Amino acid sequence: MNILAKFLRGVAKLRFKALGHATIKDIPTDEFNALVDDLVSSGWRKVSEYSGLDAWIDYGRIEIRKDSIKLTLEWDNWTQGSIEGPRDTLEALAARDSKLTVTDEWRWSEYGQQ
Repeated sequence: MNILAKFLRGVAKLRFKALGHATIKDIPTDEFNALVDDLVSSGWRKVSEYSGLDAWIDYGRIEIRKDSIKLTLEWDNWTQGSIEGPRDTLEALAARDSKLTVTDEWRWSEYGQQ
């Protein structure tokens, strides 16, 4: 991995931690889709959605907001679903569903570690 890419990934990781964010990773596709529907129906508003040619085939991303809180929901066909956002918000989601586990790691932190 080149030096610039390592530097940029390091900055992204530091920003993630400085903002007090966390991640719920490895959410199976069916559960991820149900969770998105549940969040939207409970007052979260979609503010953006990835619309590339591969949208929801290989990769998908939605940003939702409620009040001043933003969550980023991503899905790909390799690791399935994830949610990133403020730790306390994700812990509240995980408390509702015992299958969800909150981690301090950024979704993409494990990639490019060579």
